[in-house]
Amino acid sequence: MSEPADGKTQEKRRRILEAARFLVLRNGLRGTTMEAIAREAGIAKPTLYVQFADKDAIFVGIADTIMDDLLAAYDSGMAGSGDISERVGAALAGQYAVLARTLAGSPHAGELMSEHKRVGARFREKDLRAEVEIAAELGAAGVAEAAALTKVICAAAYGIALKIADEAQMVAGIKLMCRRMIEAAVKR
Repeated sequence: MSEPADGKTQEKRRRILEAARFLVLRNGLRGTTMEAIAREAGIAKPTLYVQFADKDAIFVGIADTIMDDLLAAYDSGMAGSGDISERVGAALAGQYAVLARTLAGSPHAGELMSEHKRVGARFREKDLRAEVEIAAELGAAGVAEAAALTKVICAAAYGIALKIADEAQMVAGIKLMCRRMIEAAVKR
């Protein structure tokens, strides 16, 4: 018995995105062609264009799947156990660990990180959601300048993620930074 038409469409879309993700990580965005994506996905080029209008649309599709993983890691950290510094540290470290694993070994990681403007609205939406949630948690914990501290913590976590290539060290660094900054602010 065959899948319904929408199941086949979703399966094709998944195969295309997996193939594109593999090629983009290996060859970079500029070095990946629609023809190569179709070949890697095992479909005809016209079939690819039925699913995605162009390479930008495919990049957005890849980013959307990564975004779902980032949000799941962030939410898991915030819902975890521990005090506010531990939960914020786990949330931010978790999302950057997902990103590190996604880009691991790619000689084009820098290029891909700089392409965030193509999907900037979705990433900005995620960042704003995190900032509002973290600021509310910090405010509830008695931090006087919760919104300002949140911006500093989020910026520092991003910087740590960019500068420390080793995932375990990066996660530890983000958690340490959150613990030190948040505990100091809560004790005031």
